Formats: sequence, structure tokens, C-alpha cells
Amino acid sequence: MATTSSRQSLGISITDKSINMVLLNARSLNQFRLEKYVVVPLPKNIVGNGSIENHEELVAYLQQAKQKLQSNCRNITAAISQKQVSVQFLDRDPNTEYTEEEQIMAELSQYDSLDEVSYDYQKIDANDQGKECLLLVNGKRDDVNILMDVYTDAGIIPSQMDVDLMAIMNSAITWINFRQPELTNKCVAVFNIDYSETQAIIMCHGKLLYKQEINLGYDHLMQSLRRNYQLTEEEAWNMLYNPSKPEDYNTAVAQPFQQQFIQEIQRVLQFYFTSASQENEIDEILIFGYGNKGANEFTESIIQQTRIPAQQINPVLLAQPSDNIPQAKLLQDSSLLTVPFGLAIRGL
Repeated sequence: MATTSSRQSLGISITDKSINMVLLNARSLNQFRLEKYVVVPLPKNIVGNGSIENHEELVAYLQQAKQKLQSNCRNITAAISQKQVSVQFLDRDPNTEYTEEEQIMAELSQYDSLDEVSYDYQKIDANDQGKECLLLVNGKRDDVNILMDVYTDAGIIPSQMDVDLMAIMNSAITWINFRQPELTNKCVAVFNIDYSETQAIIMCHGKLLYKQEINLGYDHLMQSLRRNYQLTEEEAWNMLYNPSKPEDYNTAVAQPFQQQFIQEIQRVLQFYFTSASQENEIDEILIFGYGNKGANEFTESIIQQTRIPAQQINPVLLAQPSDNIPQAKLLQDSSLLTVPFGLAIRGL
């Protein structure tokens, strides 16, 4: 019986709060395994709003994360923050006389010199109307070089870089392919809850239709926990994922956060519908990274108040975890792994 060789892929994302790594091992695109993952918290003033503020310290923490992961995988995809790049989907008429390269160059003419810009593009499948689409990502070369210098000094050489926003989309597409393929050609709203903010993405056919950052994340939950129960940040984080919570947790902490979050969802949908040139109805809302006591009630509230089907999921849980990964710890950390998981999937 023929067997396919396994392939390893490592995804690395650096946020203001932590370095997150996911190592996947795949025998095929339909069968992959979570070999290892690492979350290394970062102190303040090392990374701020997607920009590196302390090169030496970040190099040291990256080396620590690499040591903790203990992998010699060289197939590495690293994230660059959407705050430092521009992401565009360009419609392309297949009958046009211009080449793809000429269309891209026309878009990049905003720069005084192409020496200042790093860019990459790829063709996306044609849509229902038969139009092709080009995905163009570009940013200042200096910003890319600063990030690459950190990785190089830490002894890590990425094979490729991708935008964190695209990694979230990749995680969503992977989850849809595995769990709900009927959503493949539908319009989906994805809300990825991060530490200090939430990335809102509306996508259809794998194409980004709308994006927005919401100033609401786990930090708001943590502050509420600390205020209500006089906890340290570490104690608040542990309580967030502990099945046993104080009796008034739902009414004092969870429900106010959930209601505030639903208001933000409604605001994003309203902005989308008033700004979008196309009339795509939202077929499903996917919430990444939120799951604790009261989660089912949260989903029901979203459905009731938006009139749109909704689910809460953590895409990294699609992967079969290796035996040495504690299930409880993975569940606790899974909300931080959506981006590196999407990056690692791209490398498979």
C-alpha cells in the first residue's frame, strides 16, 4: 500500500502580547496533526501596535520560543501585521490587453520608487461572473526588513511571510472546507477575538469584501474579572478558562462583555451594508477564539439580535493534537493560535 510522506510546517505570529508558534505535520491536506505549539508572553514596550519597539528584547524572546518548541523545521511562514501593509483584491478582465504585472505596477505607482516597496501578488479563482481577481499585498520595504532582521538575529529564517489578516481567512477557509463545505461559496462574517482587539472580516469565495478592527478583546474581559474579584492578570486568565466560576460570573462579567460584543458585530454589519458596492447577504457569522461558560447563550443572543446563523469555533482544534499536548491546556491557548495555524496551513 502506497503512503505519502509527511510534511512539516511552522507558523509564527508576533503580537503585542505574545509570540505564538504552531507546528503542523500533514500526510495530506485532509489529514494533519498538531505536533507542538508555543505561546511565550511578551512584556510591554517590546511590540506596540504591530511595530517593533525593542529589537534586542524581541530577539531574546524569539530565541526562547524557538528553544521551547525544539523543532528543526525549516518550512516557516511568519506573519506581518495588517497594520503595516495594504491588502487589495483587484478585479481583472481576462480579455484585457494588460498583463497581470502591468496591472500590479499601475497600482504600485503611488510610491515614488519601487525600491521603497515590498510586494507580492497571486491570482484568485474566477468568481461567478467569470472575472479573475488578483490579491496584492504591499508595504514599505523598511518595515519588512526590520521584521526580517529580528528573525535573522534569532536564528529563524522564514520561507515566506503572510499578513495576519490573510492567515485568519486561511483558518476560516480551512474550517469551512472540513466542517461546513456548503459555506464555501457563501458570504461569511468572521470575528477573530484577540487580546486587545477583534479582527472583523467579511469574505465570499475566499475574497475579502470588508475588514475592520474592533477595539474589544480579551483584555476587556480580564479587566472585568480583575475588578470584580480582585485578581492578578494571571489569576484572571486562569479563571477565564476554569469550568468552575463564581456564581455571579455570568451576570457580572460574561453577559456585559457579550452584549457589548454583539453591539460591535451589529455595527460592523451596518458599516458593511452601507459601504459595500455588492449586495451580498451574510449567510453565517463565525466567532473565533471565544468559548467558556455561557458560550451557548452568547451564540443564541447573536442569532436573535442579528437574525443570522452563528457559531463559535477555534480552527486549530481541527488538527489532531499529538499525545504530549494536554487537552485542557490546548483549549485554554487555542484562542491565541488562529493566526499561526493559518500560517502553518499555508505552508503545507
